[in-house]
Amino acid sequence: MLSQNEINGKVIAITGASGYIGSSLTSELKKYSAKIIRISRKILTPEDGVEDWALDLNYLDSWIKIVSKADIVFHLAGNTSIYNAEYDPQESLMSTLLPITHLISASKKLLLKPKVVFASTVTVYGLTNKIPVTESVLPNPVTFYDMHKYFAEQLLLMANKNSVIDASILRLANVYGPSLSETMADDRGVLSKLTRMALEGKGLKVYGDGSYIRDFVYITDVVSAFLCVCSNNSNKIIFNVATNKGTKVIDVFNLISSEVEKVASIKNKVEAIEWPVDVNDIEKRNFIGSNELLKLSSKWKPTVKIDDGIRFLVSYYFKEHANNEFS
Repeated sequence: MLSQNEINGKVIAITGASGYIGSSLTSELKKYSAKIIRISRKILTPEDGVEDWALDLNYLDSWIKIVSKADIVFHLAGNTSIYNAEYDPQESLMSTLLPITHLISASKKLLLKPKVVFASTVTVYGLTNKIPVTESVLPNPVTFYDMHKYFAEQLLLMANKNSVIDASILRLANVYGPSLSETMADDRGVLSKLTRMALEGKGLKVYGDGSYIRDFVYITDVVSAFLCVCSNNSNKIIFNVATNKGTKVIDVFNLISSEVEKVASIKNKVEAIEWPVDVNDIEKRNFIGSNELLKLSSKWKPTVKIDDGIRFLVSYYFKEHANNEFS
């Protein structure tokens, strides 16, 4: 994590602050002596020590206001769903690129150079053949969502090269774990959704044989990565946020089932089912992300192993489930 001296007195803006990662990032930042500004289109529930701005990030004036105040901008807003982007690619493109172009324009207009940390995704690499995947692998997006993320990365790289902003781009692997805010996208927060289903005894269904591999990184480790790159002094800009370890999806399902049975005495069958006919090939890939560059460039390292992470996840939702039953 950051030392107090590296963040004391800074003004930090978080776009998408009401989202899955944004809410966890806000919670962690409150431990530091900094001014936190949560930015969202909707009215947020007030929190002590946090200022809220309701802004539409598709307008330049919004970014003029943000850049004029913020030393650090964590940009997490925008579409987070592969399938939403397939359904409405124009909206996905606008929500991903327009805020970035306005951020850059605002920085130029104000002659200010904010630190910008952008949430991207490892799926920009596409259907890779070799694992683990390093940042030197050329992205090859196979979905609208990933193409739009890659376009946004290129805009930030250009602005960074021209000394308009100080950018860091985090390509996130499969983020999981409880947060103060759940993701609304059907294809995100899958392990949380599965845990809730298991606690209701609904059983778990895995596509195919579940032998495909993912790199699951716990939410607290992801938040830690966002903070650590703020003090990155290397000339590197793009980093994988991954564990460098892979787990078969079927094994994760079995871990959830076993842990739910242990804490709640509820048995769930893990059933293999056919893939949907319209599933994107990106869902069937094997992926492990190298994290060596981030480890070398900052103080970051993953601390939560998948077994412990699933245990934490099930414990969190078990308590929530029990509270709901007796409320």
